[in-house]
Amino acid sequence: MKKKPTVIYIISDRRSGSTLLENALSKSFEVTSVGELAMLKGHILKLGPGNHWNWNCSCGKPVTECDFWKPVLKDTYEQNPSSFNTDIEWNFKSKKLFAVAAFPSIFKNRLLNIISNKKNKDVAETLNKLYKKIFEQTGRPFIVDSSKDPFQALCIYRNAHDFDVKIIWLKRDLRAIAVSKSKWKEVNIKKQKTLNKLLFDVFYYRRICRAVSLFIKKEDLLQLNYEDLAQQTQKQLDNITTKFGMEKYVAPQYMFVEDDHTIGGTPNRFEKRPIVFETGWKKNYQKKKILYITGNVLNKL
Repeated sequence: MKKKPTVIYIISDRRSGSTLLENALSKSFEVTSVGELAMLKGHILKLGPGNHWNWNCSCGKPVTECDFWKPVLKDTYEQNPSSFNTDIEWNFKSKKLFAVAAFPSIFKNRLLNIISNKKNKDVAETLNKLYKKIFEQTGRPFIVDSSKDPFQALCIYRNAHDFDVKIIWLKRDLRAIAVSKSKWKEVNIKKQKTLNKLLFDVFYYRRICRAVSLFIKKEDLLQLNYEDLAQQTQKQLDNITTKFGMEKYVAPQYMFVEDDHTIGGTPNRFEKRPIVFETGWKKNYQKKKILYITGNVLNKL
Protein backbone atom coordinates (compact mmCIF):
# COMPACT_ATOMS: atom_id res chain seq x y z
CA MET A 1 0.00 0.00 0.00
CA LYS A 2 1.31 3.42 -0.95
CA LYS A 3 2.38 5.49 2.05
CA LYS A 4 0.73 8.80 2.82
CA PRO A 5 2.77 11.90 2.01
CA THR A 6 4.48 13.28 5.10
CA VAL A 7 5.13 16.74 6.53
CA ILE A 8 8.28 16.90 8.64
CA TYR A 9 7.89 19.87 10.96
CA ILE A 10 10.91 21.27 12.83
CA ILE A 11 10.27 22.81 16.23
CA SER A 12 13.06 24.76 17.90
CA ASP A 13 13.92 28.11 19.35
CA ARG A 14 15.36 30.76 17.06
CA ARG A 15 19.16 30.51 16.57
CA SER A 16 19.10 26.75 17.20
CA GLY A 17 20.22 25.53 13.78
CA SER A 18 16.84 24.96 12.12
CA THR A 19 18.07 26.50 8.85
CA LEU A 20 21.00 24.05 8.84
CA LEU A 21 18.68 21.10 9.43
CA GLU A 22 16.13 22.24 6.84
CA ASN A 23 18.88 22.88 4.29
CA ALA A 24 20.45 19.45 4.87
CA LEU A 25 17.07 17.72 4.51
CA SER A 26 16.34 19.64 1.31
CA LYS A 27 19.18 17.77 -0.41
CA SER A 28 17.09 14.58 -0.45
CA PHE A 29 15.40 13.95 -3.81
CA GLU A 30 12.24 13.01 -1.86
CA VAL A 31 11.93 16.35 -0.07
CA THR A 32 10.35 19.68 -0.88
CA SER A 33 11.61 22.28 1.57
CA VAL A 34 9.30 25.26 2.05
CA GLY A 35 11.38 27.03 4.70
CA GLU A 36 9.26 28.78 7.32
CA LEU A 37 5.73 28.42 5.98
CA ALA A 38 4.40 30.39 8.95
CA MET A 39 5.87 33.51 7.31
CA LEU A 40 4.10 33.02 3.95
CA LYS A 41 1.24 35.48 4.52
CA GLY A 42 3.72 38.08 5.76
CA HIS A 43 5.70 37.60 2.56
CA ILE A 44 2.56 38.08 0.46
CA LEU A 45 1.68 41.33 2.25
CA LYS A 46 5.34 42.32 2.83
CA LEU A 47 4.82 42.64 6.56
CA GLY A 48 6.72 41.27 9.55
CA PRO A 49 10.02 39.34 9.37
CA GLY A 50 11.61 39.20 5.94
CA ASN A 51 12.55 42.79 5.16
CA HIS A 52 16.25 41.78 4.90
CA TRP A 53 15.42 40.04 1.60
CA ASN A 54 12.39 42.21 0.71
CA TRP A 55 10.08 39.33 1.63
CA ASN A 56 11.10 37.45 -1.53
CA CYS A 57 11.21 33.71 -2.07
CA SER A 58 14.74 32.27 -1.96
CA CYS A 59 14.65 32.23 -5.79
CA GLY A 60 14.77 36.04 -5.62
CA LYS A 61 11.22 36.76 -6.80
CA PRO A 62 8.22 37.95 -4.78
CA VAL A 63 6.12 34.94 -3.76
CA THR A 64 3.22 36.23 -5.86
CA GLU A 65 5.46 36.08 -8.96
CA CYS A 66 7.51 32.96 -8.14
CA ASP A 67 6.99 29.99 -10.48
CA PHE A 68 6.65 27.70 -7.45
CA TRP A 69 4.44 29.77 -5.14
CA LYS A 70 2.21 31.49 -7.72
CA PRO A 71 0.13 28.39 -8.59
CA VAL A 72 0.04 27.39 -4.91
CA LEU A 73 -1.38 30.76 -3.93
CA LYS A 74 -3.85 30.77 -6.83
CA ASP A 75 -5.58 27.74 -5.32
CA THR A 76 -5.32 28.88 -1.70
CA TYR A 77 -4.78 32.56 -0.91
CA GLU A 78 -6.66 33.95 -3.90
CA GLN A 79 -9.68 31.76 -3.16
CA ASN A 80 -10.31 33.38 0.23
CA PRO A 81 -7.74 35.95 1.43
CA SER A 82 -9.71 36.84 4.58
CA SER A 83 -9.37 33.35 6.11
CA PHE A 84 -5.86 32.72 4.80
CA ASN A 85 -3.66 32.66 7.91
CA THR A 86 -0.30 30.90 8.16
CA ASP A 87 0.94 32.00 11.57
CA ILE A 88 -0.37 30.69 14.90
CA GLU A 89 -1.27 33.36 17.48
CA TRP A 90 -0.16 32.90 21.08
CA ASN A 91 1.14 35.01 23.95
CA PHE A 92 4.63 34.05 25.11
CA LYS A 93 4.02 35.68 28.51
CA SER A 94 0.56 34.25 29.15
CA LYS A 95 -0.06 33.23 32.78
CA LYS A 96 -1.44 29.92 31.53
CA LEU A 97 1.86 29.21 29.83
CA PHE A 98 3.85 29.92 32.98
CA ALA A 99 2.07 27.00 34.59
CA VAL A 100 2.62 24.85 31.50
CA ALA A 101 6.34 25.68 31.45
CA ALA A 102 6.71 24.90 35.14
CA PHE A 103 4.75 21.63 35.06
CA PRO A 104 4.32 20.54 31.42
CA SER A 105 3.03 17.08 32.27
CA ILE A 106 0.26 18.45 34.49
CA PHE A 107 -0.90 21.51 32.53
CA LYS A 108 -0.22 20.46 28.94
CA ASN A 109 -3.96 20.46 28.04
CA ARG A 110 -3.99 24.23 28.38
CA LEU A 111 -2.17 24.30 25.05
CA LEU A 112 -5.26 22.89 23.34
CA ASN A 113 -7.28 25.98 24.27
CA ILE A 114 -4.75 28.16 22.44
CA ILE A 115 -4.88 26.26 19.15
CA SER A 116 -8.68 26.07 19.18
CA ASN A 117 -9.55 29.77 18.79
CA LYS A 118 -11.03 30.98 15.48
CA LYS A 119 -7.84 32.44 13.98
CA ASN A 120 -5.77 29.41 14.84
CA LYS A 121 -8.40 27.08 13.37
CA ASP A 122 -8.06 29.11 10.17
CA VAL A 123 -4.30 28.49 10.34
CA ALA A 124 -4.84 24.73 10.53
CA GLU A 125 -7.19 24.81 7.54
CA THR A 126 -4.89 27.09 5.54
CA LEU A 127 -1.85 24.89 6.14
CA ASN A 128 -3.78 21.75 5.21
CA LYS A 129 -4.65 23.34 1.86
CA LEU A 130 -1.09 24.57 1.29
CA TYR A 131 0.53 21.23 2.07
CA LYS A 132 -1.98 19.38 -0.12
CA LYS A 133 -1.33 21.71 -3.06
CA ILE A 134 2.45 21.46 -2.66
CA PHE A 135 2.29 17.64 -2.56
CA GLU A 136 0.18 17.65 -5.73
CA GLN A 137 2.43 20.15 -7.47
CA THR A 138 5.77 18.49 -6.69
CA GLY A 139 4.84 14.81 -6.51
CA ARG A 140 7.42 14.40 -3.75
CA PRO A 141 6.49 12.39 -0.65
CA PHE A 142 7.97 14.72 1.98
CA ILE A 143 7.64 18.40 2.83
CA VAL A 144 9.99 19.98 5.38
CA ASP A 145 8.58 22.98 7.23
CA SER A 146 11.09 24.76 9.47
CA SER A 147 8.64 27.27 10.98
CA LYS A 148 9.86 26.24 14.47
CA ASP A 149 6.68 27.22 16.33
CA PRO A 150 5.65 24.45 18.79
CA PHE A 151 1.99 25.55 18.76
CA GLN A 152 1.94 25.46 14.98
CA ALA A 153 3.40 21.95 15.12
CA LEU A 154 0.71 20.84 17.56
CA CYS A 155 -2.03 22.44 15.47
CA ILE A 156 -0.84 20.66 12.31
CA TYR A 157 -0.30 17.36 14.09
CA ARG A 158 -3.83 17.25 15.50
CA ASN A 159 -5.61 18.55 12.39
CA ALA A 160 -3.76 17.01 9.44
CA HIS A 161 -5.85 15.82 6.47
CA ASP A 162 -4.63 13.24 3.96
CA PHE A 163 -1.00 13.30 5.11
CA ASP A 164 1.10 12.24 8.08
CA VAL A 165 3.02 14.63 10.33
CA LYS A 166 6.38 13.92 11.90
CA ILE A 167 8.05 16.27 14.37
CA ILE A 168 11.76 16.94 14.83
CA TRP A 169 12.47 18.75 18.09
CA LEU A 170 15.83 20.43 17.51
CA LYS A 171 17.68 21.48 20.63
CA ARG A 172 20.84 23.48 21.18
CA ASP A 173 22.80 24.42 24.27
CA LEU A 174 20.67 27.11 25.93
CA ARG A 175 23.73 29.24 26.60
CA ALA A 176 24.67 29.29 22.92
CA ILE A 177 21.14 30.31 21.88
CA ALA A 178 21.12 33.17 24.40
CA VAL A 179 24.42 34.54 23.08
CA SER A 180 23.31 34.22 19.46
CA LYS A 181 20.05 36.03 20.20
CA SER A 182 21.95 38.79 21.94
CA LYS A 183 24.18 39.31 18.90
CA TRP A 184 21.22 39.15 16.54
CA LYS A 185 19.44 41.91 18.44
CA GLU A 186 22.57 44.06 18.16
CA VAL A 187 22.59 43.58 14.38
CA ASN A 188 18.92 44.54 14.20
CA ILE A 189 19.33 47.45 16.62
CA LYS A 190 16.66 46.11 18.93
CA LYS A 191 16.24 46.72 22.63
CA GLN A 192 18.70 44.50 24.42
CA LYS A 193 17.89 42.04 27.17
CA THR A 194 20.59 40.92 29.54
CA LEU A 195 22.24 37.58 28.83
CA ASN A 196 20.75 36.35 32.09
CA LYS A 197 17.20 37.27 30.96
CA LEU A 198 17.73 35.76 27.52
CA LEU A 199 18.94 32.50 29.04
CA PHE A 200 15.80 32.08 31.10
CA ASP A 201 13.56 33.06 28.15
CA VAL A 202 15.21 30.31 26.11
CA PHE A 203 14.69 27.82 28.92
CA TYR A 204 11.04 28.85 29.19
CA TYR A 205 10.55 28.29 25.44
CA ARG A 206 12.11 24.85 25.68
CA ARG A 207 9.65 23.90 28.42
CA ILE A 208 6.77 24.86 26.11
CA CYS A 209 8.29 22.61 23.45
CA ARG A 210 8.47 19.90 26.08
CA ALA A 211 4.74 20.25 26.79
CA VAL A 212 3.93 20.03 23.07
CA SER A 213 6.11 16.92 22.69
CA LEU A 214 3.89 15.11 25.21
CA PHE A 215 1.07 15.13 22.64
CA ILE A 216 3.21 13.51 19.95
CA LYS A 217 3.34 9.74 19.57
CA LYS A 218 6.76 8.20 20.06
CA GLU A 219 6.95 7.01 16.46
CA ASP A 220 6.21 10.55 15.18
CA LEU A 221 8.79 12.43 17.28
CA LEU A 222 12.56 12.68 16.95
CA GLN A 223 14.65 14.74 19.36
CA LEU A 224 17.89 16.01 17.85
CA ASN A 225 20.75 18.14 19.16
CA TYR A 226 22.31 20.84 17.00
CA GLU A 227 25.72 19.88 18.37
CA ASP A 228 25.31 16.35 17.02
CA LEU A 229 23.92 17.56 13.71
CA ALA A 230 26.83 19.95 13.10
CA GLN A 231 29.52 17.42 14.05
CA GLN A 232 27.95 14.18 12.76
CA THR A 233 25.71 15.34 9.94
CA GLN A 234 25.62 12.04 8.07
CA LYS A 235 24.85 10.00 11.17
CA GLN A 236 22.01 12.31 12.20
CA LEU A 237 20.49 12.36 8.72
CA ASP A 238 20.64 8.55 8.71
CA ASN A 239 18.73 8.58 11.99
CA ILE A 240 16.06 10.82 10.47
CA THR A 241 15.69 8.81 7.26
CA THR A 242 15.45 5.55 9.22
CA LYS A 243 12.93 6.95 11.69
CA PHE A 244 10.63 8.48 9.07
CA GLY A 245 10.96 5.91 6.26
CA MET A 246 12.99 8.00 3.82
CA GLU A 247 15.66 6.87 1.36
CA LYS A 248 19.18 7.38 2.68
CA TYR A 249 21.33 9.95 0.90
CA VAL A 250 24.77 11.54 1.23
CA ALA A 251 24.89 14.44 3.67
CA PRO A 252 26.02 17.78 2.22
CA GLN A 253 29.29 19.32 3.36
CA TYR A 254 28.06 22.84 2.75
CA MET A 255 24.96 24.89 3.45
CA PHE A 256 23.66 26.40 0.22
CA VAL A 257 20.42 27.26 -1.53
CA GLU A 258 20.09 25.53 -4.90
CA ASP A 259 16.88 25.65 -6.96
CA ASP A 260 14.92 26.02 -3.72
CA HIS A 261 11.81 28.09 -3.10
CA THR A 262 12.00 28.59 0.63
CA ILE A 263 10.43 31.21 2.87
CA GLY A 264 12.45 32.88 5.63
CA GLY A 265 15.58 31.48 7.24
CA THR A 266 18.69 33.38 8.28
CA PRO A 267 19.76 36.18 5.88
CA ASN A 268 23.15 34.51 5.29
CA ARG A 269 21.46 31.35 4.00
CA PHE A 270 22.38 32.41 0.46
CA GLU A 271 26.09 32.12 1.19
CA LYS A 272 27.72 28.77 0.50
CA ARG A 273 29.26 27.88 3.85
CA PRO A 274 30.85 24.72 5.22
CA ILE A 275 28.92 23.00 7.97
CA VAL A 276 30.91 23.72 11.13
CA PHE A 277 30.36 23.32 14.85
CA GLU A 278 30.38 26.74 16.50
CA THR A 279 31.78 27.16 20.01
CA GLY A 280 32.69 30.85 20.00
CA TRP A 281 29.70 31.64 22.24
CA LYS A 282 31.62 30.32 25.26
CA LYS A 283 33.81 33.47 25.31
CA ASN A 284 30.76 35.48 26.42
CA TYR A 285 30.66 33.58 29.71
CA GLN A 286 34.31 33.97 30.68
CA LYS A 287 33.38 36.58 33.30
CA LYS A 288 29.98 35.03 34.04
CA LYS A 289 30.95 31.69 35.58
CA ILE A 290 27.81 31.37 37.71
CA LEU A 291 25.57 32.05 34.72
CA TYR A 292 27.55 29.49 32.69
CA ILE A 293 27.02 26.84 35.38
CA THR A 294 23.34 27.81 35.74
CA GLY A 295 22.86 27.36 32.02
CA ASN A 296 24.43 23.93 32.17
CA VAL A 297 21.98 22.93 34.90
CA LEU A 298 19.02 24.26 32.89
CA ASN A 299 20.19 22.24 29.88
CA LYS A 300 19.58 19.07 31.89
CA LEU A 301 16.08 19.92 33.13
